[in-house]
Amino acid sequence: MKKVGLVGGLGWVSTLEYYKLINGLTNQYLGGHRSAHILIESLDEGLFLENQSKDPTEKLCEEMITDAVDVLVCGGAEVVALCANGLHRFMPAIEAKYDVEFVDIREATAQAIQKVGLERVGLIGVQKTMATEFYKAVLQSLRIEVVVPELASRQYVHDKIISELVLNEFSVATKHGFLSVIEELVAQNVQGVILGCTEIPLLLTASEHQGIPLFSTTEIHCREIVQRALN
Repeated sequence: MKKVGLVGGLGWVSTLEYYKLINGLTNQYLGGHRSAHILIESLDEGLFLENQSKDPTEKLCEEMITDAVDVLVCGGAEVVALCANGLHRFMPAIEAKYDVEFVDIREATAQAIQKVGLERVGLIGVQKTMATEFYKAVLQSLRIEVVVPELASRQYVHDKIISELVLNEFSVATKHGFLSVIEELVAQNVQGVILGCTEIPLLLTASEHQGIPLFSTTEIHCREIVQRALN
């Protein structure tokens, strides 16, 4: 099995879930006492958010992520993944610098949606994921239409992710709030909804809502990471 490198810590809650899922899936495939060989470079989310606030160009944030990949590559990682949907906006800089096998959460998610034949999906996550094109463009390249919530709902989802979910706080009230946002998307005739933040599947644990599939990007990503590492 190839050595897996994970850029985590943004936030640590979902990074913990990555470790659990990757090892669990590896054991399902290999059996016995087998587990995955994983390197984790877990970053300080507080520093990342501080850099984001003082540098609108996000060059400081980009450097944090590319430096983290460098640590993993130097440590012998053969398959590398970023444990956050939003961090994939830095993929162009990473791919330009490192010749290593990356597992892109956007591509894995788009392929999972395409596999079940959906053509119009909703997307929730942090503001960067919902409001910019780095994520949606990958799905649209496979002719999957992407619908995001209205501005107020986008802000609600983003704020709850930053103020609660990444701090390991998962309340019933917030769960109901996220389901209400999903229902707004369902009213726009989406056929499924992407949980486009790796903490959201820890809040919304069901695989569907009102008959609409909810795509856990965390699980989809982990399955693809394991497949790549085993091949």
